[in-house]
Amino acid sequence: MLRDQAGGLLLLDKPAGLTSFGLVDRVRRWSKVKKAGHTGTLDPFATGLLVLCLGKATRLAHYITAWDKEYEGTILLGEDTDTDDATGQVILKQDVVGLAPEDVERALEGFRGEIQQLPPRFSAKKLGGVPSYKRARRGEDVELQPATVQIHELELKEVEIPLVRFRARCSKGTYMRSLARDLGKVLGCGGHLAELRRVAVGHLRVEEALKWEEVRYLRGESLTVKLWPMERVLSGWRKVLLTWQWARRARHGQDLPLEAFSGQLDCKDQHGERVVLADELGELLGIGIVMGEGPAMHIHPEQVWRDP
Repeated sequence: MLRDQAGGLLLLDKPAGLTSFGLVDRVRRWSKVKKAGHTGTLDPFATGLLVLCLGKATRLAHYITAWDKEYEGTILLGEDTDTDDATGQVILKQDVVGLAPEDVERALEGFRGEIQQLPPRFSAKKLGGVPSYKRARRGEDVELQPATVQIHELELKEVEIPLVRFRARCSKGTYMRSLARDLGKVLGCGGHLAELRRVAVGHLRVEEALKWEEVRYLRGESLTVKLWPMERVLSGWRKVLLTWQWARRARHGQDLPLEAFSGQLDCKDQHGERVVLADELGELLGIGIVMGEGPAMHIHPEQVWRDP
């Protein structure tokens, strides 16, 4: 049995047909932890990387949720659906005769960088405290507001009209279903997302994840030994080692002056950088954020992990 104060993360290659919530609930029960969560929902029809946080590692969930996501997907042009994906009802069919790969590439150019994106009607976005998908299922009018998102990379991998295969790296909150719908709209033929696979969350790759078939029969310790320690997941962040005096101060949420970490960070480090705080033995204390510059630089303990 995994103690909640230990915690860890499970990288899972989600199969199609299962919900993210359902997988979290199963893993929580099988590992016998009290707390578990994921770091970004995958729709039931989608596959790929689902990062689950268990026990103490649930405290990392909001950090990992904010990391960029990378997807590979297939768009079917010529058909609009009410859900903007292949699970919905086809509401409009249009001709795609005459469309060329060059047309698709030109249209995609308008989706790179910072864009305004309207979420799908069938999504978890809330209206008046109610998820929009619940209102949509009841036949209610759903009027969502566009959100500002970033599509850092958008690569056209293959075009075989009516199919468009792509790869995208994007910010939190970007909907690939909306991308498919809007591309079809720009091309004048409609479209929806036919397939989707998440291949990365930040620096975590789906190639490192366990297949569902490897996980579904594991229970208790045989499952928890598969978890990644928090330090491994945060390996991309610099670690600051603190003496016991400064560690005690950090545990109480008090700011750490330059002398507490002298020589471990460059005074030119960018304001706002997050670092991992650890004691002299390397045990993680929490997450700190670098504030100020030069001699005034200090670290504010943004999140401290106190043992129960």
